[in-house]
Amino acid sequence: MSHEKTPTQLSVFAALVFLAGLLLYLPGLSGPLFFDDMPALTGNTQVQIPGTVFDGWRAAALSSDSGPLRRPLAMLSFAANHAAEGGFTPWGLKAVNLAIHLGMAILLFYFFQAVIRALGLVPDAFTIRLLALTGSAIWLLHPLNVSTVLYAVQRMAQLSALFVLAGLLVFMWYRQRWAERGAPAGEIIAAALWVFFLALLATLSKENGALLPWLAIVLEVCIFRGRWAGRSHTGLRMAGWVLLFAPVALVMVILAISPDILVGGYSGREFSLEERLLTQARLLWRYLGWICLPNINDMGFQHDDIPLSTGLFSPFTTVLALGAWLLVLVVAFLLRRRFPLLLLALLFFLVGQSMESSVIPLEMVYEHRNYLPDVLLCLALAAVLVIPAARSKRLNVWYPVTGVLAVLCLLLLIRVQAWSDELTLSRVNLASHPESARSHFFYANALFKDYRRMEESGAAESEKTETLLLSRHYFERMYQTDNQDVAALVMLFYLDSQYFTRLPEQVDWLAKIEDLLPTRKLQRSDWNALALLFELLSANPGYANETRVTGLLDALSARYPWSVDVLRYRYEYLLAIGAGPNELLPLLERAQSMAPGQNWPYHALLREMARGQDPAGIYEYARLWLLFDPQRYDIHELKSLFGGAEPAAEPLDKSRAEPPAEASP
Repeated sequence: MSHEKTPTQLSVFAALVFLAGLLLYLPGLSGPLFFDDMPALTGNTQVQIPGTVFDGWRAAALSSDSGPLRRPLAMLSFAANHAAEGGFTPWGLKAVNLAIHLGMAILLFYFFQAVIRALGLVPDAFTIRLLALTGSAIWLLHPLNVSTVLYAVQRMAQLSALFVLAGLLVFMWYRQRWAERGAPAGEIIAAALWVFFLALLATLSKENGALLPWLAIVLEVCIFRGRWAGRSHTGLRMAGWVLLFAPVALVMVILAISPDILVGGYSGREFSLEERLLTQARLLWRYLGWICLPNINDMGFQHDDIPLSTGLFSPFTTVLALGAWLLVLVVAFLLRRRFPLLLLALLFFLVGQSMESSVIPLEMVYEHRNYLPDVLLCLALAAVLVIPAARSKRLNVWYPVTGVLAVLCLLLLIRVQAWSDELTLSRVNLASHPESARSHFFYANALFKDYRRMEESGAAESEKTETLLLSRHYFERMYQTDNQDVAALVMLFYLDSQYFTRLPEQVDWLAKIEDLLPTRKLQRSDWNALALLFELLSANPGYANETRVTGLLDALSARYPWSVDVLRYRYEYLLAIGAGPNELLPLLERAQSMAPGQNWPYHALLREMARGQDPAGIYEYARLWLLFDPQRYDIHELKSLFGGAEPAAEPLDKSRAEPPAEASP
């Protein structure tokens, strides 16, 4: 391009960037559904609606158990997908995700313009738009976002980010006006209501949306700094800083007064609160590295190979990470007037990460946590490219911009190609993370699914055998990498019991599970694997004798007397081996009394009453179900049970129809 700066250049640039984002993601839209997609979508019959009954939409909106608010807005969008297509397809789900991603990039362009103008980063309109376009292009084409856009269930994170960004754009529009000429009370209330409304929509998509007000405060302290009606007000500026640190102070007060509120959730984790916070200090630097210098070989679907920080010096990089955070924040604060975007981008990143990367006992690492927090870092990267070149009389500003975007396009293409196929994705992930037990599981599971497809298609016996052997090999490699993971043991038990009964040296995998249960702190993936184990034992009584199965159940009951899941395993096993009502009903009644809000005991009780031709019992348990479901979350499901002669098995059981899917970490 020439040195001449025209609006046409910007229009062509914007169109090319948008087209690149669309075309580069297209190959990944046919990629697989896996892991959390299963229980949330394909295994959740309440969200699979035709769309013709209003109450079906209500049931779909409330059908998720992810988060305390059930994320109804995101679930409604999935229900709309199902109603429009007549089912769930990877292409349909991920096409909507891509549309949201492209919409986010458009919103970012306008948001970035507002930030650039408010900070006075560049003087002329052309460079403002070019900088905003470059920042949004970096974000749109960044390979780190692939695992959000092409992972169907992460639409929850996308929608939350979309509404947060819309709220911040509204805040910037109003706040810039107030900085110049002030505002009457009515306008302030109107702006607050708009921001609150968008924060509500964001939070109903995913709980991170509640961070919108805190992120607005970051914009206040870093951009407006107490300016109101053309003057700087010390009180307003100080109030902004107080509000910025108020959430941190609140968490510290909670830890001091009632630590169980936060610490109690760690009872089911393999790390403590202290270990999580120390590890996150290192992980946040890793996230920054992925954003600023994207190394797609270090990215991946699983990151359980990253070691925990068990102390300040274990590993030694922990104290270095903490010291580096302190140093960079101090430097950014001292340089806030000369380089205001630096402090803004860092604080926005840290506040954006605060919900999922601090005290809440979530999994340690996920790439999608950067989807919103990295936006101003992308603008900062764009500023490094655009501003020096725009000021130079010899350097054409388009050279660094197009060069960096070309590299991002190449990296994005490579990642999208990997995500277009489950076997390729799992193989690439394992190559990038050879010490990750979950990566071994992911690849072994993909191979086993491939073997099943070969069985259905009538592939050559030698090809099927090779694939099955390779699958078993990687399940065993998972066990060697982490011999405490129940999923590997369950899958090896299943494969050897079903396919490898003539191995010269048979390993008693069930005995290893029996040895592990008394000491292992069971994770969610372990419970999923145990659910699969007892489903297999129920469907195939020949895998193990009744005494061993009962012993496993007794061991779980002794260690987890509060677990309704263990009662469910026992019920399903007893039902499979032909136990009568005298054994089954007490189990179900106990499960119902322990967890009256869960729906599976009612399904089973209604089934038993129907089998025993007891209409009084049917109506009594239907009454109890309604009694303990005051919000009528399950009313659509309950009504559907009375549409036939006998209540069906609980719909959510369908998520366990295929063994590998349920054992997944």
